[in-house]
Amino acid sequence: MQKSTLLAVTFVSAAACSSTSSNDSPKLQEDYDDTAQAISSAIAADGNGGDVAAMSDSASIALGVLPLGFALDGSGEVHGNRFGVAYSYSLSCEDAQGNGLPACGPLTDRADVDVSWSGDLELPNLSAAVSRDGSWTIDGLQSDTAVFDGQSSFSFDSSLRSIFRPGAEASLSIDADASYEAVAVSTDTHDAIGGQAVLDVDVHKVVTGTDHDVDKSFSVHAELLFSADRKATLVLDDEQAYSIDFATGAVVHLTR
Repeated sequence: MQKSTLLAVTFVSAAACSSTSSNDSPKLQEDYDDTAQAISSAIAADGNGGDVAAMSDSASIALGVLPLGFALDGSGEVHGNRFGVAYSYSLSCEDAQGNGLPACGPLTDRADVDVSWSGDLELPNLSAAVSRDGSWTIDGLQSDTAVFDGQSSFSFDSSLRSIFRPGAEASLSIDADASYEAVAVSTDTHDAIGGQAVLDVDVHKVVTGTDHDVDKSFSVHAELLFSADRKATLVLDDEQAYSIDFATGAVVHLTR
């Protein structure tokens, strides 16, 4: 899948030191923290949007149930809005015998989903222009647990108020590809309860307006491990770990 264009970024920090510049800079703790906060917002969006909501929406629509505030248009696509971000879903569905269905509904066992969402995301600690596209397959909707697999890419140009360093503000631009690997979703609650997503993330960061001005770009490998309690663990470069609460969108740094 082709990546979206990497956007410019400005980061404002409370640090005070000399100016440095690099296209492959060492990552500091604050770099990991800010990247984790931005990714978590794209995944959870304070419990009401992002990837987790999109997976739940996809399962609901595949079974013929429109999420609250969403509508079906004349072309068969489903559209809705959360936090100022517009979501769009296009599905084709099959029953348990592999027969194509004229419309997704209660008999759906498998669905191929094209999903996109874009707009200006407004959260208490983050404002972002976000764009995301993906293609997913859902299998096993007639069983207790369905399985998601697929790919997506996203760009995220954000103004971030750090939850880890009170008073620090940032604008991060992120460009990422994500792979969803056997993400288990309860067909009762439509919550993600297992599996993982793997993300390759490019970040460009510029510190201005302080004595410590930095222009740096870096890449992060991220793994998102879903659990059955509406939470997930986000691991960056296999060395920094964070807990994400999908009910609230809260992200907490863990000791590794």
